[in-house]
Amino acid sequence: MLDTLLLLSAAMMSTVPSGPAAADMALPVQLGDEAHGDMDEAFIAAFQLGGAPADVGEAVRTIDGEAYYFKPAAIHAIGNDIWALLSIGHQDEAGHVSTGINAIHYLRDTKGGWQRMGEWFGNGATGTFGNGATAWGFSRALGKNPYLLTSGGGVWQGCAVGSAVLTELAPDAPVDRGSFTDGMSSGAGVGQKEQEYEGKIISAVPDKSFTVAYNGTRAIRQDYVLKNGRYELVGKDRIPGC
Repeated sequence: MLDTLLLLSAAMMSTVPSGPAAADMALPVQLGDEAHGDMDEAFIAAFQLGGAPADVGEAVRTIDGEAYYFKPAAIHAIGNDIWALLSIGHQDEAGHVSTGINAIHYLRDTKGGWQRMGEWFGNGATGTFGNGATAWGFSRALGKNPYLLTSGGGVWQGCAVGSAVLTELAPDAPVDRGSFTDGMSSGAGVGQKEQEYEGKIISAVPDKSFTVAYNGTRAIRQDYVLKNGRYELVGKDRIPGC
């Protein structure tokens, strides 16, 4: 369910390492960028680690008193020799209510290697049990700047729900611009109504709006409009929560 975030066409997203994406291709879990093979080297520069790429496993950071363990997930060119590196941070032995955290680093690709330009924590979607984002991809169809799309969620007493977050990779810093439910399923719990929805972005007007279409129990479309820097749902949310 959490990897069902779709874009209108292959032109809207990065391609996977094996080659060009097919039209109406689903956002793959753990989508990488085919144009660069040294993501581990970028990860070393981002977290200022020592050692060779083959020796690097995780980077540990303490944030708000909690230890998070990061691994590189995807890297994407955002212009002017600057790349955005997404790393996913998890907590060990975390409870159901605990979430992970995502890291975004901007790095410049220079002849001498990667140069870190900026570091941010807390953008994008996260999951339960100390997990960060569970699916991710990139799009250039949503605005003049590329967007990172992440998905995360969890299960609560037989009801599962996933949320997708749209993060603009702006030149100065990444900015979360909004979110929408990209999947929900219920009926496994006592007394729950059985229903299921999967959502995808089917169209977008760059830097203005986008439309999410749902299939499943009912066919529903919901529109989002950019207001005061964030995408807001037009009208009432018709997708049930948990």
